[in-house]
Amino acid sequence: MAWKDKLQPATFRGVPFEVESDDGSFGRRTQVHEYPQRDKPYAEDLGRATRELNVTAFLIGADYLDARDKLLEALETAGPGTLVHPWYGELKVSLKDPARVSHSIANGGMCTVQLSFVEAGELAFPSAGNSLGAKSLEAADRLQEAGSFDYVEKFDVNGKASSVFDDGVKTFNDALDLIDNAESTVKSIMSNPLDFLKQRATTLIPDAVAMADTIFGMYKRGESVVESVASMFGGGGASARNGDVVSALTSLSATFANRATIADAVAKTPGISPSRAQAATNAAAINHLFGQAALVQAVGMTTTMDLPIYDDAVKIRDNVTAALDNESLIVSDPVYVALQDARAAVHADVTGRLSQSARLKTITPRSITPALVTAYDQFEDVAREGEIVDLNKIRRPGFVPAEPIRVLSV
Repeated sequence: MAWKDKLQPATFRGVPFEVESDDGSFGRRTQVHEYPQRDKPYAEDLGRATRELNVTAFLIGADYLDARDKLLEALETAGPGTLVHPWYGELKVSLKDPARVSHSIANGGMCTVQLSFVEAGELAFPSAGNSLGAKSLEAADRLQEAGSFDYVEKFDVNGKASSVFDDGVKTFNDALDLIDNAESTVKSIMSNPLDFLKQRATTLIPDAVAMADTIFGMYKRGESVVESVASMFGGGGASARNGDVVSALTSLSATFANRATIADAVAKTPGISPSRAQAATNAAAINHLFGQAALVQAVGMTTTMDLPIYDDAVKIRDNVTAALDNESLIVSDPVYVALQDARAAVHADVTGRLSQSARLKTITPRSITPALVTAYDQFEDVAREGEIVDLNKIRRPGFVPAEPIRVLSV
């Protein structure tokens, strides 16, 4: 097929015209930076340049004046229009400069039109969207509020037998012992030493509001969590260590939920004395309080921590949502609603961030080498040393063992 056979009839907004010649400009936008006392400049690439097309058109024939008027009407219509260019095909363009129309007595029966177009592009505004992370933090706050209110409603030692007070102190200390015996990662995010909380037991037990505030405030929040983990483990594997903390918190919440279930069953035992029933109710309330405090912290950490690894992110999401579901089985209606709201918020937040997480692959170094060397061998980028240390929780980056380790696939 000859090149002439490939040419398309020229039109603008559906109005036909003939083309004598054309030219266009294409390429990149470049900003040249020149510096004193330097012989070589720096050319900064600012992206693709706007495409411009200049067309010398003409209209000819007995009805060329009518054709001219139709073309002028099309050119004066607001907004971008469709140009069918003989060589470039269909394009969305805007008129860059006013068209110039020329008539000549020597060339009667025709007129020439100089057209200058630029690609129309699009007007893009920043899109507004919901912050899923902020929704998770709001859901955690609502869970804390609902859990605190529920605890204040159910826990009572005032005017009761001294054994009820003593049982409350024992349950409180048992809960702290459970945390003390948990993984060390949990204790790294405590706001106060556990012994300090135990010393306050006799003053907190009679004051349900102070107790709820203390328990929900026993964990550090935000960046202080990352700093605590980094300082505890020498800065290696902060993201992975925070994932371990979340896992430990969800495990703790499950244990507290089991204890609360047992205490609830005791409180509902037929024929039990009022004092024992209240002591059991108090025990259930304390365990629910500790469990929900762990879940509030887990939700907050999941929302604020980095999730660089796809598999780890999915695991954390599933652990947290399962723990929230487990707690939902044994609580009052207001707390149930707050737990389910938190579950939905965490699931949406983490799922929305999965596209930013990378997959993993396993490699085995040939010998014991520094993480710096491993990063260069694998990625030819020594700046990714910290990534390898983080993923594999390596405490001594100068000595990566000759055994399977995880690295990002990209």
